[in-house]
Amino acid sequence: MELQLSKSIYKYFWILFPLIFILKGYYNFFTSWELQFYRFNELADFGTLLFVLGLSACESALITVFLLWILELLKKLFIKPNSR
Repeated sequence: MELQLSKSIYKYFWILFPLIFILKGYYNFFTSWELQFYRFNELADFGTLLFVLGLSACESALITVFLLWILELLKKLFIKPNSR
């Protein structure tokens, strides 16, 4: 099964994604995973850093697609063409 997204989501994805990625990455690094307490002198610590970075990217992409999908639905709901 293939997920088909609308073209408006593709058009605005890269505008919204970096902002959400920065905010989500900041939250994951400093609040959720508390990476500021790691020493980063072992290879496992760098693996954790890469894992959190990848996880933040996946979460940001999902949040971005959901936000754009909801905005598209609201736009279709409130801006109806004249049905005469």
